[in-house]
Amino acid sequence: MTLSEKITALRTGRKLSQGDVAERLDVSRQSVSKWETGQSVPELDKIVRLADLFGVSVDELVRDGDAPQPQPQPQPEAEKRIVSVRPWLSKIQIAGAVLLVLGLLNAAWGAVTSYPIWMLLSSLVVVISLPFLLCRKHPFLAAGWVAVALSLVFLNPYTSVTPLGLLGGIQLMAQIF
Repeated sequence: MTLSEKITALRTGRKLSQGDVAERLDVSRQSVSKWETGQSVPELDKIVRLADLFGVSVDELVRDGDAPQPQPQPQPEAEKRIVSVRPWLSKIQIAGAVLLVLGLLNAAWGAVTSYPIWMLLSSLVVVISLPFLLCRKHPFLAAGWVAVALSLVFLNPYTSVTPLGLLGGIQLMAQIF
């Protein structure tokens, strides 16, 4: 049996869907599908995690031959049970939350001290922090879209809130101060 056939047989033997396996290995369902159809081969760390998931050795999983028989997994005692818990927020989301809080605090400080430029810059920090907070896997892509949207609003002379785009915004800030 090939690796792809073994993955399929072990997954169906455990009554797991491709989505279940993908979620436990933190990959996409399409990746599991490609592994099972032989279009691609999992990376070494994924092979090790697959072997652990199915209760077989890496050697049994990778070598050509008969389908490995999954070993019955003993149920650990309650105090020995190790539960893999996904963190509630990723590192990027935590950074976004910190930026959001700092931006809101700065906006409040700008409102108290009556510095409109401070409030404007703080608002930009808040807007830029939102994609980092909201997107778990691709925050930089979302941040890029926010940057494009902001540039259309503030820098483009045809759609800008100021008549001359960036130059008009600079002139407006110069008049404030």
